[in-house]
Amino acid sequence: MIEAYRSTVRRGLTAALLAALTACTADSTAPNDPGLPPELPPLTSMSTDLNIFGAPSSLHAELAHETSLSTLNFANAGIRVLAAHVATVAGLAVPVATFAAAANSTPTFEDDDRWHWRFTAVQGGRTYTAHLSGAVQGSTVGWDMRITSPTHAPPLDEFVWYGGQGPLDRTSGRWTFYDPATPASSTAVLRIDWTHVSATEHGWEATALAGDATGDVFTASVDGDDRMITYRDTSEQAFMEIYWNAADGSGYLIAPHYNGGVRACWDANKQDVPCG
Repeated sequence: MIEAYRSTVRRGLTAALLAALTACTADSTAPNDPGLPPELPPLTSMSTDLNIFGAPSSLHAELAHETSLSTLNFANAGIRVLAAHVATVAGLAVPVATFAAAANSTPTFEDDDRWHWRFTAVQGGRTYTAHLSGAVQGSTVGWDMRITSPTHAPPLDEFVWYGGQGPLDRTSGRWTFYDPATPASSTAVLRIDWTHVSATEHGWEATALAGDATGDVFTASVDGDDRMITYRDTSEQAFMEIYWNAADGSGYLIAPHYNGGVRACWDANKQDVPCG
């Protein structure tokens, strides 16, 4: 009887121990288990493709030869959209390059309860040491990108060039960019609010927070083959809209002081055509 009782107790203890170990293994929210790292926001959250318009020099060349081929509408659209891009978001070359490079880096979870990506990126012939960190808080992630570059003017040392937040599902978020010309002041110069429904449906709205373009808003959206750029110049109280079809290249421009402010269209060959 005593041996039978001992055997029963041993079996009970063994079962309880196995149950406890199983519960611990299944609990991915334990303090010392960070789980999987968060996915990075999509690169489209801070960049858009304007390659259809080419370089400004080629657009100016088209305008110079307007008598031979009528591509005024397309060339004017390109010059205007590139000028608006320069005025508001052209300073994103380094942020975009460093963020793109983060995708090739493996993160580590550290004692500050944040995930850290450390790597280097090259932009404009200059190497930048990048340190991206992400803090998961419930269903959201907070991001910070710190950049070090001794050859930058002025030199940068763990300068927070941009930061942001968004949900873990990467469907929306916000970036705020700071002025690398005055790293000690942490002056916010640009905000981007972005959405990403899918690889074929996404967009963002960039608002200038400092400089001559303060208050100007530049938006870019993708919906299948449809591409749309808008630009609101607050100082001029002017609004511009540019659309094109990525499949065939046709599109239109609506801009103040051009074509009477009404829609001006071009076809797949960039030739001016009546708007349908």
